Amino acid sequence: MKILLIEPPKKFWFVMGEYLPPPYNLLLLAAVIEQQLPDITVKVIDSQAENLDWFGLEEVIKREKPDIVGSGSHASCNVYKTVRILDLVKRINPEIVTIAGGSHFTMMDELSIKQYPSIDLVVRYEGEKALVTVLRYIQQHGFTKEGLKSIKGISYIQNKQFYRTEDLPPLTGEELDALPYPAYHMVPLEKYHFTMMSNNPYVILEGARGCTHDCSFCSQQVFYRRHFATKSVQRIADEMEWMYDKLGRRFFWFADDNFCNGSPKLIKALCKEMKSRGINGENCEWFAQMRVDSILNVGNEGLASMNRAGNYWQLVGAESPFTEVLDVYQKGIEGSQTIDAIRLLKKNNILAQLMLVLGHENETRESIQETMRWATDVVKPDLIISMLLTPYPGTPMYQELLEKKRIVDFNWTNYDMIHGVCDMKFLSAKELQEELYLAYRHVFDSWKRRFAGVLARNKYKRRIYMYYMRAGVVGQLKKLIP
Repeated sequence: MKILLIEPPKKFWFVMGEYLPPPYNLLLLAAVIEQQLPDITVKVIDSQAENLDWFGLEEVIKREKPDIVGSGSHASCNVYKTVRILDLVKRINPEIVTIAGGSHFTMMDELSIKQYPSIDLVVRYEGEKALVTVLRYIQQHGFTKEGLKSIKGISYIQNKQFYRTEDLPPLTGEELDALPYPAYHMVPLEKYHFTMMSNNPYVILEGARGCTHDCSFCSQQVFYRRHFATKSVQRIADEMEWMYDKLGRRFFWFADDNFCNGSPKLIKALCKEMKSRGINGENCEWFAQMRVDSILNVGNEGLASMNRAGNYWQLVGAESPFTEVLDVYQKGIEGSQTIDAIRLLKKNNILAQLMLVLGHENETRESIQETMRWATDVVKPDLIISMLLTPYPGTPMYQELLEKKRIVDFNWTNYDMIHGVCDMKFLSAKELQEELYLAYRHVFDSWKRRFAGVLARNKYKRRIYMYYMRAGVVGQLKKLIP
């Protein structure tokens, strides 16, 4: 039996520049299948890395003759590409079993299966356990839906009746430790890069999953059900050392939603373990993201240790300076904390990337302008990335705005955080689109900030500003205005 796990042809988020990330989730699932079902042939097809368009992908599927094809989407904006893959598969051979997974299909399982008949079943939440159980069942019994009711964590239709079996619990830290390393041997590793961030090719490294906070717009806290589980320090260091020695990588992207959950003890232990293995800021670079309050909790000493260990860039979700907005977002932070956190990062030579969410229900042109002035003139991070509030399915924000009939665009392709999909109280979706463009102009079309960027002491900040000017990101945002 053969299964193909396919990453579709697609374009990436131009706001972060020209980049190509490895399909980490598919690589991990492939490794789990290799480990637990060695008599099943599994392959990962990364259309980007293999330069496949839709016609080329079709030829690969025909040549491989799979019994099962899986694809998925954490980001709602990629849903139609996943569906297109499964449509293509069914046209090639209707007997091929098709499986969808990821955050969007987890939250919209019933609608998706009913709307897209090319989906045979959805694997919900984390897929490692359920997918292996499904494959083992098909291997033993064939794809007969009568027996699927005993498999936890899946959704499907049988005889026009929708079924959603019992949820599987989130994986524990011990279970994360037991996972194999991702199957990077299945893809052309040298192709993965992030031009704006580094000249080094990179890999994605998962230290932990989930977050204990409940930001109302965050699809990840819903997907992981506000559960946090971390691998052991030993396991994280082992995986990093394997990537360093065996894969030859020097740039690591930690996929964690909140690095080490802001635990000073865990960070101290990890940095110490990395140092003992000779992995440090002199021979590697790594990226992480942390909450504002987590940065303050880790403190100056912890951030200094992270920087010595190679952490040179952090993404910080501040979202807004206004307490009333932060309360609506259920962030659990204050604007003053953001100012302190950014200063701490810069003090420790870690590039501070500030993330803002514009377009809440009571947003006005004036409040957006005030937010941008606060970000550039008070907080003063190295990089500011602004996004439009996007109500992802399954989140409290989605349900609230749906009930208020604020959502005016249900084209999932536009759920990429740079398209306006809501008419709010004072600004329409079109007006929010205009304001996003003006927000980027405020940051990157200022000659003062341009000169400060290209002449900055931090080499990564210099790289960012040079890249943004060459790539014309602001101009591309203007083209999105209807």
